[in-house]
Amino acid sequence: MKTLGLILLDFIPLIVALLVSPRWLGCIVALGIAVLFLTIQVRHKRVKTLTLINTLYFLTAAIVIFLVPGVPVLEYGQVTIYLILAISTVLSICSSQPFTLQYAKETTPEAVWSHPLFLTINRVLTGVWASLFSLSTLFAILTALRILPLEIGIVTANIWSIIGVAANMILPKYMQQRYATKMQQPEAPELKWEPFVAPQTPAEQNEYDVLVVGSGIGGLTAAVELAGEGAKVLVLEQHYLIGGACTTYTRRGGFKFEAGVESISGLGETGPLRHLLQRHGLEEEITWLRNTYEFREGDERFIIPHDYTGWRDRLAERFPEEKEGIYALFAELKACFEEMYTVFMPDRIVPHIPQTVEEMNAYAEQNSHYLRWKDREWRELLDAFVQNQAVRQQVSILTGYVGDKGERTSANSMIALMGYFIVGGYRPAGGSGKLAMKLAEKLKQYGGDIRISTDVTEITVEDNRVTGVQTKKGAYKAPIVISNADPRVTYEQLVGLSRLPQAYREKVGKLEPSMSLFVWSAAVDTKFCTHRLIHYTLPQPIRLSSMDIVFERAGVHSASSLDSSLAPYGKSTVTINLITKAQAGIYVAMTEKEYQALKSEIDAICRQILEQIDREAASNILFSEVATPKTMERYMRTYEGSVYSIKRQMMDGEFPYAKSPIEGLYLAGAGVGYGPGIEAVVISGGDVAERLTPYFESRSAGQNTA
Repeated sequence: MKTLGLILLDFIPLIVALLVSPRWLGCIVALGIAVLFLTIQVRHKRVKTLTLINTLYFLTAAIVIFLVPGVPVLEYGQVTIYLILAISTVLSICSSQPFTLQYAKETTPEAVWSHPLFLTINRVLTGVWASLFSLSTLFAILTALRILPLEIGIVTANIWSIIGVAANMILPKYMQQRYATKMQQPEAPELKWEPFVAPQTPAEQNEYDVLVVGSGIGGLTAAVELAGEGAKVLVLEQHYLIGGACTTYTRRGGFKFEAGVESISGLGETGPLRHLLQRHGLEEEITWLRNTYEFREGDERFIIPHDYTGWRDRLAERFPEEKEGIYALFAELKACFEEMYTVFMPDRIVPHIPQTVEEMNAYAEQNSHYLRWKDREWRELLDAFVQNQAVRQQVSILTGYVGDKGERTSANSMIALMGYFIVGGYRPAGGSGKLAMKLAEKLKQYGGDIRISTDVTEITVEDNRVTGVQTKKGAYKAPIVISNADPRVTYEQLVGLSRLPQAYREKVGKLEPSMSLFVWSAAVDTKFCTHRLIHYTLPQPIRLSSMDIVFERAGVHSASSLDSSLAPYGKSTVTINLITKAQAGIYVAMTEKEYQALKSEIDAICRQILEQIDREAASNILFSEVATPKTMERYMRTYEGSVYSIKRQMMDGEFPYAKSPIEGLYLAGAGVGYGPGIEAVVISGGDVAERLTPYFESRSAGQNTA
């Protein structure tokens, strides 16, 4: 209604000119009103097209009336005004700047200006006005040519505006309501099925309510949540250790290494991981150690302090020419981060996404900073504040946590990663596997179970409904299966593409793996130089001679330097990560001799990098080993050895969905919903559990859900 009011204001001069007699006086008064409106708009730097047209027209009309009295200015003026309006509204649509945007932006938070719904509504409204202005032009011409009497012509030329007013009152709310309805029911027809939950807990040994394929944190979250609601749950893990990437394994001499996770977020007051631990009485079961980050470029070092504002101040001191931009950037990121977490309610793992028009409007008003950037790239956000490449590189230090796109990473992902500095990134004392172990213990307390070294070879399906899984050790039955495996692996290897609708087969085939890693792990017979996570830009790029791969950066850290329980006294573990493409097939196709030669070359490169970081450690290596994308594919069961499952597309983040077209089959993990990282997969697993919980609550209440 506010937008409509602003539009109607710009019709006041024309209405005055029509109603006030004599005509010359009406034009003069109309000119005065138009000039007043234009002056106000110029002062606020918000000049409207219609206001400008009104001012120019009535100025011209006043001059003509003064110089040539008796000229029927109004009749010809209507033609001029409406013709200009018709042309300008059509052109505004063609230029992607709909006419009504000028008014809507004054009554709507800036954060929603780029929202597709906001733009669609204004395109539709402008299209309506363009049609109505064209009709007004037609009747104005008929009036000017005396085909219609003056009084009738004036009425018929202007009456169409009533339809425009009605459209402005009705269409936005109607389109918002349709959008809200779509948000509430986003599922395609093939996803509109209900899960089957038996009236009673299955009694047979190999029969369950829910089977979970994979013991990654996403799968364990879903398992614990559902077992806590009374479901009979079994988790099946192909490896002899649980946790997926959140696994800690031991090598000779008592050295403990991480399978992948080096820092965990989501432990703030509104963090989903904190809520998960609180819900299940695990908050005091784990001691969390806070990570510190270090940025190195050659011999240059920059330690990022725990204090977020301290990092800002240190950057501003180092780059004084960018001080103002740095302060503004850090303020914007903190505001965005805090607004991002307003969707997390107390004790909720899954965010509450606004569903109704009222909720969406309230969210937009309260979270304008976050909404301004969430659907844009990180580089766009940086462009608005800082230009210095060294500053940009440092604040982009964690892009590798979600992929290999650098500044092309989504701003939404990077805002979330700011939590590692605002709230903190942590590792559990005793290794990341401690988190998986505690969740597994809680699962068993609830009556659930885990079976390791049990490789699922097939998710069995009959009549488009899951019936269980087949493993190398036998079959297990359940009407609900949650796959924590990579989505492409799930659909292509465990389900079979032939069971999917054609549209799904095409979507699955288009899923690309995210980046992979070469991971070098070493035991060192001395203390490592720092406990910080080092993001190291190499002095000179290093080329892998056996393949067309160039390394420019490396991640270097010693988990045992922060957590002494991970290595014998006086000794250390060291890990170096080198980003590469997820192309496990290349390494699988190598002969054993070729593969070992490749690993030897990676080993030599990493020893060279370690020498640049800590010469004493490099001189005291007890043993080392190399993991490749082939290793990732084998142990993490991801497509082509991707470490972050599928590549997340900025504007197409919904697929793969948590719900599949196979009835009873759900997906959870890094490839679904919220992307990679422990915090994100906790949300993913919690999302699946939240969908299923009502059915088990009904069973517990004695209601038959069959």
